[in-house]
Amino acid sequence: MRKSDLEVSEKSERCLLTVQTLAGLAQWIDIFLIFTVPSFVWRSSPAEIAFLASCFGLPSLFIGPLMGALLDRVNPRKMMVVGALSRTLFTVLIAFAPGLQVFAGLVVLKGLANLLYWPASAIVTNQVISEARRVKYFSSQSALDQLAKIGTPLVAGFLALMMNGQLVFLISALLTLVCVMMIPRVGGRLQPSQPMRMRSVNGLLQDLFLGFGSIKTLPRNLLVSIALSIGLSFGLAIYDPHLATFLDSKGFDAAVFSMIISATGAGAVTGAALIRFVFNEPEPVTLMRIGIAVFTFSLSGASILFNLAPELPGFRVLVFLWFFNGLGYEIFVIGSSVNTQNLCPPALLGRISTSVRSLQMSTIVLAPSIGAWLITNYSRTTPFLMTTIVAWILCWTVMIFPRIQKHELSVGQSLKK
Repeated sequence: MRKSDLEVSEKSERCLLTVQTLAGLAQWIDIFLIFTVPSFVWRSSPAEIAFLASCFGLPSLFIGPLMGALLDRVNPRKMMVVGALSRTLFTVLIAFAPGLQVFAGLVVLKGLANLLYWPASAIVTNQVISEARRVKYFSSQSALDQLAKIGTPLVAGFLALMMNGQLVFLISALLTLVCVMMIPRVGGRLQPSQPMRMRSVNGLLQDLFLGFGSIKTLPRNLLVSIALSIGLSFGLAIYDPHLATFLDSKGFDAAVFSMIISATGAGAVTGAALIRFVFNEPEPVTLMRIGIAVFTFSLSGASILFNLAPELPGFRVLVFLWFFNGLGYEIFVIGSSVNTQNLCPPALLGRISTSVRSLQMSTIVLAPSIGAWLITNYSRTTPFLMTTIVAWILCWTVMIFPRIQKHELSVGQSLKK
């Protein structure tokens, strides 16, 4: 690569990283406000808050794969701009919603805009960031995203004290508007990942079914990576929504819960920083193995303490365990993200990414109910034990899989001889 081409590539990478950081910050502001503004402005009930959560996430569950089939056939940067512009428009409207019903409807539309933006950005990332630089890129993005996640409640809460809390949505709209202006500077000439054909509903459905049918032809490494990411999302969602009530039942206050959440974010930032500055060009599968192992052992320690200790340990032990919980989870997510970018055929990246997102959303919707059932029928510590079992299964899978690959490779070479 010539020096001028390298400079252009690095400039595009920095621009894309800035855009994704701003878009991620806007997303965290939205999530924080969507669940707090209705409580303080309209005194919404827990059932109404749960309904808003489903409004925000269900669009990707039901129409995600179809949207992915569309994104594979259009210019991804243009769709990224459309998605960012739609996010800006609907966020401005949310800031002035007169009531909860209108607010909920706009949240659904905002979810659809996110469904355009994030998969399109995955395709752009695949075309802009070279395979050799993806580990560093995703580790940098994850570190910045986790810092935004940690700082969002503080910043949004401070702004809510200075102005009407609903108007803080305008900060999110401003961030996504900056993204709209910066996206055209990302990359050179980006092309659809699949040859252009007439865009009809029948054509999209045909592409969708062909995409599902081609899943069995995907590299086995990719299929295992997808299964692991869905499994980890499922396990995490069994206990995570019930952590606050569990701590409350043990006599801890909201400050301890906040410290545990902050420790999780600090662990995630540390994991991303280790990959970016310490690890020497690690393989994505190696990152997945390390991440799953750290997550499993930290959760196993918590599960043992919760089920065997007569008294719950002090909050410092919990903060320590959840720091490594966030550390392991983030290392795994970075490895899984890079693995998907490297191994997924470009013509299927839109469909695969949105389909995986839909499956993850289905587990996030289903798993909390499983956790509630376990609490009702057994005990408050059972969800942690169940997630630990899931984590050990995933850990065994990711550890044993490379051996299976090596065995198959040696058998294949023997047959060729």
